[in-house]
Amino acid sequence: MISFDEIQSILKQKSPFIFVDRVIEHEKGKRIVSIKNVTGSEMFSSFHFPDNSVYPGIFIIESIAQTASILCSLAYENEPINQQVQFLALGGIKRVNFYKPVRPGDTMRIEVEVVKLYQQMAIVKACVKVDDALIVEGQLTFGAVKNE
Repeated sequence: MISFDEIQSILKQKSPFIFVDRVIEHEKGKRIVSIKNVTGSEMFSSFHFPDNSVYPGIFIIESIAQTASILCSLAYENEPINQQVQFLALGGIKRVNFYKPVRPGDTMRIEVEVVKLYQQMAIVKACVKVDDALIVEGQLTFGAVKNE
């Protein structure tokens, strides 16, 4: 398991823009499962459909992207490529479908699996579930942002 403090040290994003609370499963370079607890006190809750709070889809995608970023960072943590690449940035979203809304009080389970992992890019497939109900699924592509 990877704690929130460890996640903060891995991700380039800083609070309040971290959308992963902990990692509960991890197979180096293959797959990862993270958790995001959605609360009613998050910044979106006062303005995104105020009479019917719905967690914004873009935040769900960002949760997937951050989970994938953790997976890729850990895959290369002791590799020379880690010195050259600052981080992997979201480059494409393909065949992403939203099936149900996420609401305050829900716990998202974000499952990410590597389709292809290169030194300069990654392709992953992902799904998000709440209580075993499929919320989102799709494929994301990431490209390297190099240190200069």
